[in-house]
Amino acid sequence: MKTTMAAALLALTAGGGPAAAQQNVDERRPAAANGLVEIENPGGSVRVTGWNRAEVAVTGSLGPGAEGLTLTGEHNRVRIEVETRGHPHHVSSSLEVRVPEGSRLEIESFQGAIAVADVKGSVHAENVSGNVTVAGGAREVHAETVNGSVEVSGPSRRVHAESVNGPVTVRGAGGEIHATTVNGQVVVSGGPFTRGHLETVNGAIRLEGDLSPNAVLDVESVSGAVELALPAGVAAAFTVSTFSGTIENELGPAAQRSGQLTPGKELSFTSGAGGATVTIHTLSGSITLRKR
Repeated sequence: MKTTMAAALLALTAGGGPAAAQQNVDERRPAAANGLVEIENPGGSVRVTGWNRAEVAVTGSLGPGAEGLTLTGEHNRVRIEVETRGHPHHVSSSLEVRVPEGSRLEIESFQGAIAVADVKGSVHAENVSGNVTVAGGAREVHAETVNGSVEVSGPSRRVHAESVNGPVTVRGAGGEIHATTVNGQVVVSGGPFTRGHLETVNGAIRLEGDLSPNAVLDVESVSGAVELALPAGVAAAFTVSTFSGTIENELGPAAQRSGQLTPGKELSFTSGAGGATVTIHTLSGSITLRKR
């Protein structure tokens, strides 16, 4: 009994307990109003919020296995990195970061969650296992993960949102949009859109919004349904096809069989004066064109 208690006490005093190994951080650096801020946290969470101060502030806690936090650079470029020993992906740290609202952000994580709010510059966030959320008025957003959801909300003018296993949601954006996933649904609303590519393999796609006069929109799904809700007077040329699904069209004529020996259906028509180009294709999913 004495030997067991002594061994346990030794483990705790050597930093084996989570409480003993955890480190709190509270650091600041001067930063330009539109400078680059790079953040790397292998595991845990990163929450970034824009503010009206000319500095970067980092608070939070570093999990067991973290050697420390490095905060380097100032003004035009600031870098934040969680340093780890051993396998970095086994370390879970939580960071709260404040940056000038006009900053350009680059964030990387392996296993955790990334959340950004109220940043008006560009946001580039990459994750492997965890969700990515960007809210506010970022001018340009590039957000991707392998296992997790991607959600972008706000009046961004260029959005690239991508997941492999998880849903992708974009609300309030316009301009150029690229939203894709393999396993999950894609939901997009906003506009007007000038260029768009929406794609999924196993999951539904829904877009509700408007198109600019010369927009180019491409939508593709393998086994998921596609639904587009557009203004009744949208000016666009549509090319719609499915191999074994159905086509429902509130914006124009009904679809026709593409051949006598195949179940495929196709539809080509022009709504209004034309101008925009919309192409939709599914393998087995239904296609619905609705009036907003």
